Amino acid sequence: MDQGTKRTVISIQKHQPEFDFDEAEQSPSFTFPEYQGKLLLPRIMAGLTDFGIAALVYCIFIITTYLQMPDTFSPDRRVLGIYGAGFFILLAIYFFLFMLSSSQTPGMKHRRLTVVTREGSPLDPRQACMRGFGYLISILPVMLGLVWALLDPEHLTWADKVSGTYVKKI
Repeated sequence: MDQGTKRTVISIQKHQPEFDFDEAEQSPSFTFPEYQGKLLLPRIMAGLTDFGIAALVYCIFIITTYLQMPDTFSPDRRVLGIYGAGFFILLAIYFFLFMLSSSQTPGMKHRRLTVVTREGSPLDPRQACMRGFGYLISILPVMLGLVWALLDPEHLTWADKVSGTYVKKI
């Protein structure tokens, strides 16, 4: 028997499902990458607004604590690192609490954006918690998870992906 003439035939029908184009037709338009791509600039502007609000509040905190420090105290790198970490934690809590309470931050509200489920409904508490966790893992590595939306073909941040939510224009 000649080994060169032997062929193995694998049926891909059994192992690979057919494409379901009807499902894509029934998906809401805000789940499409083109829609999310058009929202990148408003999302960035909303994020900068929220970042500014949190920074302003944190600056008030820093000024207050600085005025309370003894005259002999001089902050070193360790103290400054703790203040920096505190700001990142404040950002994560800021986004988490606004998602939990209203599915949008003040910056998003100003830009007429909201976060919704795949079906278009407001977030339930579990999804809001998942999105809050997504913000935490997006912010901690130098905000790489938020910048990810610029690189991602679907234009979704890590928070979007973790929670299975989308940003929608209202």
